[in-house]
Amino acid sequence: MMGEFEAYKVANKALWDHWASLHPSSAFYDNESFVEHQMALNAIELDLLHDIKGKDVLHLQCHFGQDTISLKTLGAKSITGLDFSGQAISQAQQLAKECNVDATFIQRDALDVDPSRAGAYDLVFASYGVVGWHPDAEAWMDAAFHYLKPGGKLLLVDFHPVLWILDEDFKEVKYPYFNTGVIKEEREGSYASPEAEKMVNYTWNHSISDLVKPIVDHPDRSMVFFNEYDWSPYEIFEATERIPGRYQIKGKEGMFPLVYAIKAEKKKV
Repeated sequence: MMGEFEAYKVANKALWDHWASLHPSSAFYDNESFVEHQMALNAIELDLLHDIKGKDVLHLQCHFGQDTISLKTLGAKSITGLDFSGQAISQAQQLAKECNVDATFIQRDALDVDPSRAGAYDLVFASYGVVGWHPDAEAWMDAAFHYLKPGGKLLLVDFHPVLWILDEDFKEVKYPYFNTGVIKEEREGSYASPEAEKMVNYTWNHSISDLVKPIVDHPDRSMVFFNEYDWSPYEIFEATERIPGRYQIKGKEGMFPLVYAIKAEKKKV
């Protein structure tokens, strides 16, 4: 008999398989243009990836690989993308061929760590819409650090948890800030493809302390950088753009954070 968390994962995987079949042809991702310039990363993460050259990099929850390939463009020695969606991995492999880029893509859940790749990477990277798909932020952090070499770094850039407590109109608090259990939603369309079918998904809210404590409370980990941003590089809501490429919620500009960035290190033995 399938447990509840496994059932949630099956539903979420079906959602992301469907989205991955649509997103490569969406205007949001503009894949034709990407193949030409091979860069999809945003200013926030680019500022924190200055030391990537010559590094072995693992991209967790890579979707169909645009950001993974962008890491190679920045000078990574090797790039590996990992995602639980078979459709996403298939699309990523095809994209790497179109870009003539040497990349490895693996179908695997982020929390299902691969023991054969333990301590194999100088950098683990993940961004935008990542940890909330998992019930346990500490388990996600443990998995990310599992893949790091001693002295290796984790870079996580994601939407701020404050953003997820508000209703769809950003007017009222609808969901708890803390992780009090699964949140079930039914949505029609995706952030990139409005034609996506109506499907159910399951997510969990994680506070900033949920994300930081697995780092600062662990003897073999240290925080290198933490910041919050009152803007998003993505126009994913009714937004204003007072500065090009920096989107804020209309009528709520500068009132609360929309994105956070964490950079942490696995201490050397």
